[in-house]
Amino acid sequence: MNIRVLTKYALLIAVCAIGGQIHLWGSISFDSSPAFVGALVLGPAAGAILGALGHLAAATYSGFPLGPAVHGVVALIMACTAGMVGVTFHKMTSSFSYVVSGIVGYIINVWIGLAITALMMGSTEVIGPMWGPLSLGYVWNYVLAALVVSQLNRVFGGTKHE
Repeated sequence: MNIRVLTKYALLIAVCAIGGQIHLWGSISFDSSPAFVGALVLGPAAGAILGALGHLAAATYSGFPLGPAVHGVVALIMACTAGMVGVTFHKMTSSFSYVVSGIVGYIINVWIGLAITALMMGSTEVIGPMWGPLSLGYVWNYVLAALVVSQLNRVFGGTKHE
């Protein structure tokens, strides 16, 4: 890994930590936008690392409202979400890949993530109150990341996958 890639990781991790302080609801914050940027620009591994670290930063700032164990699992869910966004985005060859990878991420993050969280907490009562804020948080984070990446590519003359 060269110094340019390490610098990109460091900058995105710092922005994850800053975004983790901008809360939408509970520990739902703007921590995953930089992870999605990393997934779209640097690839699935970067997205996974940034997704996990970003969520842990946000959970730390909010005081681990669901407990450290649940937030540890949510960090893994975020790693899977951002990683699969990167995989989906880089497998496709059209600009429609933004939409498809966003939908894949939504399914993993909101539907699968809520199901796993409900199983861990031993109650499905968490799904109702969390679905709306989590959906809204995911959409805002992903759309912001997609807009940033598309504009970076436009300004710097990159292609979809740079």
